[in-house]
Formats: sequence, structure tokens, C-alpha cells
Amino acid sequence: MSFRDIVVYLDAGRHTANRVRTAADLATRHHARLVGVDISTTTALEEALAVQREFVRALQGTTIDFEYRKASPEARTAEELYSHCADLLVATQSNPDDRHLSNPAVPEDVLLSAGVPMLVLPAGWTAENPIGNNVVVAWNFSREATRAVHDALPILSQAQKVYLFIYAPNYSEENEDVQDIKAHLERHGARVTLAGWRDRGETDMASALFAGLDREDADLIVCGAYGHSPLSEAIFGGATKTLLGNVSMPVLMSH
Repeated sequence: MSFRDIVVYLDAGRHTANRVRTAADLATRHHARLVGVDISTTTALEEALAVQREFVRALQGTTIDFEYRKASPEARTAEELYSHCADLLVATQSNPDDRHLSNPAVPEDVLLSAGVPMLVLPAGWTAENPIGNNVVVAWNFSREATRAVHDALPILSQAQKVYLFIYAPNYSEENEDVQDIKAHLERHGARVTLAGWRDRGETDMASALFAGLDREDADLIVCGAYGHSPLSEAIFGGATKTLLGNVSMPVLMSH
């Protein structure tokens, strides 16, 4: 398995340059074609005129096969935002400071509708270091987690370390289901370290996950998105919202 087509969303905001740098690094490592999709709004006006120029300038002189496309400001569907023919989408989390410059369907609506994994970068992401060397997989045996793990295999198989974080009341490294997922990833070339947490009702999964990150030199989280409905998570809280809003770590999500 490998990434062959990566879509990176472009806009007139200040985070696009670093987003392109990260997407370009992934395209280089996976020998993928990179499509920059401009999702600038009509509000961006003159600022949007430079988006294509800056994207092309960033990739000229590289070995990457790339293309620029412009989405309509009214685009809302995954098809209109060119996501269906991609193996990976790259976006930045919603940022109130320049949200008016970017299509509101990205990242969450596209993540929910595209059927394609999305790498969501923190709003302050500087792209100083590549991602995917030390990866934490948030695993809970759900459909969404299963989808995320298989979508992320091109990254997991190349990572230096993969920390398999499992949050469960009966967690034990000796459990058959824990050993099964570890062995499955290892058969794909992943170098897996178990990093489980026994749920005793004292904390939630997201808090436990980030507490574990303090002990690991992680640069990416892989997890499923919206195991419950978005409305349910908005009302009652949920790990997806917490992870999408975190300010320190890129997250690769699948739904």
C-alpha cells in the first residue's frame, strides 16, 4: 500500500505555506502526486490572487509531480473539493483568526463525507520537522480506528516507532486481541511498541492519550473520527473534538 495522490488544501491564510511544506515532504517520501486545491473564499479578495503563485513557487525545482486546482467558493461537497481521487487529504484545523479566508467545509465536513483519511495540522504548525517518524496509534477496536490504521499503513510501515495506545478497562499486553493488532501491524513492517492504559474511570481517553505522549517522542497521532455522531460529540464532548482542537500534534483521522 502507498499514497499515490495527495490533496493539500490551500487558502489565503498565513498557515498555507507550512501546510504545503508538510504535504510536499509526504509526497516526496511516498512518491505521490500532489494536488493543491485552492479553497479561498470571495472575502479573501486580493490575498487569494497569490495562492497559486506561492504553491507553484514552493514546488518548482522539486521532483514532485504537482497540479493546482481552484474550487468554487460555494463548494461544499467532497466531490466539489476534489477529495474522492486522493489517498490522503492535508488540511489545518479551524482557526478563528483567518477562518473567513477559507472554505468552511474544510476540515470537518470533508473529513465526514469524503471517505478519505485527512491529516489535520495544528493552526500554529511550523513544519520545522517531518512527521511520521514516531507515531501514536489510538486504537479501540472500533470501525473508525480500524479504518484509520489501514489508511495510515503507508506511514506506519515507514515509521521508526509505532506506539499502539489502547485504552480499555481490561487492558493487558497479554490479551489476544491486543497481540492480534500488534502482529497485524508488524506484518506490514511497522515497529510496534505497546503503550496501553487501563481505564479505571479516572480520566477520559483523550486525556490519557496526551498524558502518554509526554513520555514518547511522538510527531503524529493516528485515530478514528467520530465514533459517535458529531452532534452527540458537540453536546456531550468527545475525543474527536479534543484531538481536532489540539495545538501541538498533527492528527491523521479517518471516518
